[in-house]
Amino acid sequence: MQSNAFLKPRIIDVQSTSPFHAKVVMEPFERGYGHTLGNALRRVLLSSMPGYAPTEVKITGVLHEYSALDGVQEDVVDVLLNLKGVVLKLHNRDHVTLKLAKTGEGPVTAADIEPNHDVEIINPDHVIAHLTAGGKIEMEIKVEKGRGYQPATVRIKPEGGRSIGNILLDASFSPVRRVSYSVESARVEQRTDLDKLVMDIE
Repeated sequence: MQSNAFLKPRIIDVQSTSPFHAKVVMEPFERGYGHTLGNALRRVLLSSMPGYAPTEVKITGVLHEYSALDGVQEDVVDVLLNLKGVVLKLHNRDHVTLKLAKTGEGPVTAADIEPNHDVEIINPDHVIAHLTAGGKIEMEIKVEKGRGYQPATVRIKPEGGRSIGNILLDASFSPVRRVSYSVESARVEQRTDLDKLVMDIE
């Protein structure tokens, strides 16, 4: 091997430990490039990957997030926080409005959202609220495509441009929730000063 040859990764090993978690091992890199590439990939994965998230919700009987909701254990703020935890994927759509209606005591989960052939719910067991005896909840959920994190304030329309009762949500569109990386030593023939990049993605 020529001493001045610039090494590129020969091994890229993707190890899936669960449907939502993977470890990616890449080697070899020239010394120092493991940290350079690891940091850059982490930034891109967390901030620039497109995804889908609830951006607006209208709950029957609720005018704003501080309203009371009879028959529901959680307050409206907690229901909204739980809604933001629903993970969805749209097929051939950039936005869609979904409906959810549930009556009777027990948990309300993402699986209770009315089925739509353009929408895949990744975590159907995710709990949105709990109803008490005789409780009832109805809502419309707007889901949109985006990138990174978008606070609700950037989607506020001019006065009169939003229907009464429509509550805007802070949206985290990124499908990647957590990324960490480590750099280990790698060897190629007689060279022992190389990097191995290990990325942990969830």
